[in-house]
Amino acid sequence: MPHSRSPRLWGTFSASGGVGTTTITLHLARIATRLGQRVLIVESDTRAPLREILGAVPPFWEEYRRANALVKAEALPQPLRAGFALLTRRSSAPISEEIFTQFCTLAGENFDLVLFDNPHHRFLSMNTIFVAENTLPSLIGLTALAGELKPKLVIINKHSARLKKRAALEGFVTDAKIFTLPRSQDLHLALGFGVLRKLSSQNEQRVTDIAREILR
Repeated sequence: MPHSRSPRLWGTFSASGGVGTTTITLHLARIATRLGQRVLIVESDTRAPLREILGAVPPFWEEYRRANALVKAEALPQPLRAGFALLTRRSSAPISEEIFTQFCTLAGENFDLVLFDNPHHRFLSMNTIFVAENTLPSLIGLTALAGELKPKLVIINKHSARLKKRAALEGFVTDAKIFTLPRSQDLHLALGFGVLRKLSSQNEQRVTDIAREILR
């Protein structure tokens, strides 16, 4: 059912693979669902594992491309066993910006929160989360992309108090709110039969704080 408020559309970005962008996106979706929100993850990268991990079912991006017509509300993805919906793809065929924008407009009208995992396209109403590690390569990547992405939130993953980089990150991204997640094994994809498991109490609370921030 469509809602009247402005859509919450957030894209999670990183400068390189392996920093935890997809993992964090999944946990944000899980926690936002627990908070009573209707959540959709949109995945456009065939290298990401969500299709297999969550047991994705149609529709896929390919169905919208073949239809070559307006995307309709009844054709939107339905919630999976994990509680939230997922739109992913089965091939590397390009997704046109027109179809992407059309789909995202409709999704924003029918879901409380739409999370885009490293999207190939962007649009004006999409807010940006940048995920980085507390390492020099991530700092360089953030420096290179922050001007273009203009992130509203920065998540420093695998953070360690013994490292000295956080001050530099904070000094560069002055307009973005910064959250840190400690270096911890439980932030990896802890899945069983397509169901995301809870994190440790500390990390669960930290990701909940981030989820509440993007749901404001």
